[in-house]
Amino acid sequence: MSNSPKSLVLISGYYGFGNLGDEAILESIIRELEKSVAKDKIVVLSNAPETHREIYGVEAVSRWKAASLLKLLPKAKLFISGGGGLFQDTKSPGSTIYYGGQIALARAFGAHPIIFAQGLGPLDSETGKVATRLAAKLSQDITVRDKASLAMLENWKIKAELTADPVWTLDETALPEGVGRQIDKLRNGNRLIVGLSLRNSHNFSEGRRAILLSVLLKTLPKDAALVLLPLQKEQDLPQLEPFLEAWKQAGRQGMVLDTKDLKRPSQWVSLMRHLDLVVAMRLHALIFALKEGIPVLGLTYDAKVEHVLRQFGQPILILPKEGGDDQLEQKWLDSASAGLQDLEKLGAQARENAESAKKLACRNFQLLAKILDIKN
Repeated sequence: MSNSPKSLVLISGYYGFGNLGDEAILESIIRELEKSVAKDKIVVLSNAPETHREIYGVEAVSRWKAASLLKLLPKAKLFISGGGGLFQDTKSPGSTIYYGGQIALARAFGAHPIIFAQGLGPLDSETGKVATRLAAKLSQDITVRDKASLAMLENWKIKAELTADPVWTLDETALPEGVGRQIDKLRNGNRLIVGLSLRNSHNFSEGRRAILLSVLLKTLPKDAALVLLPLQKEQDLPQLEPFLEAWKQAGRQGMVLDTKDLKRPSQWVSLMRHLDLVVAMRLHALIFALKEGIPVLGLTYDAKVEHVLRQFGQPILILPKEGGDDQLEQKWLDSASAGLQDLEKLGAQARENAESAKKLACRNFQLLAKILDIKN
């Protein structure tokens, strides 16, 4: 690293909120940056700075203290915004204003801002669209993880590169023994062990959860055991716990995974190797499984999920936005029955596509290395 006063790399995103997908993105960024940047020069803007300092040994400050950011920016050479879906206004345009404002400040202080491996949208408000467009114009480089985001930027005449989610590059770390033992207790001969990832969503009602239960009871072997995966506890457990109760009432076996010993997202990658199939709504549950060659059955609560499932040729349960539940069980039953007939084939397709996704994801880090080299 240079002795230039501008030596810091700032990383901003939805970090420190207990969302495993965002934490996996952060871990992948830190692990790549460590190859060329000293740990004390990497700073995470976090909702839980002490946690990130302890786990990764990097610097971290509260994302809510503007004074901390303003103190760091004069020393920052690179400002990474992402990845994930930061520029969206599903609840309010506040997120677009917050992250866009950071990019504007970074540019004003002479740092090199990059929108990194993001999925842009949905953007329904005029404020959200304006804030996102301005942030994109002020960013010196942009990589996006899906074609819809690229098309949006092209429509705005803003240059960007299509890459892939950085988590495709995240190598596994050792799984704590206690976590592996939890799953191994469910094993009995050739019994199928199925991971299940659900989350609260406007288009996943109690009725649709009941339909999913019915479909899995009909399509999975009678001795199949469920391992319920809370990737973000407050959003996931309200769906997972009643599902497990109903599953057990039907005479089936399963458990909610105790995740307290899982400190790093990369340990979840190792966890996937203990499963034979993953049924998931969450994007990163699907990515963790697919990158390890584990077949998946996905529920498309969001367009980004459908994009990955189609890319990897995995069976899809379409979640309509609203209404249309009359034929939903039959549609899901048809999709699951056809899709799950050959798990070995699905696993082979996963492995084949994961390699190309990893290569595409590496483009994000090649760009970072190039920027850092120029800035040195």
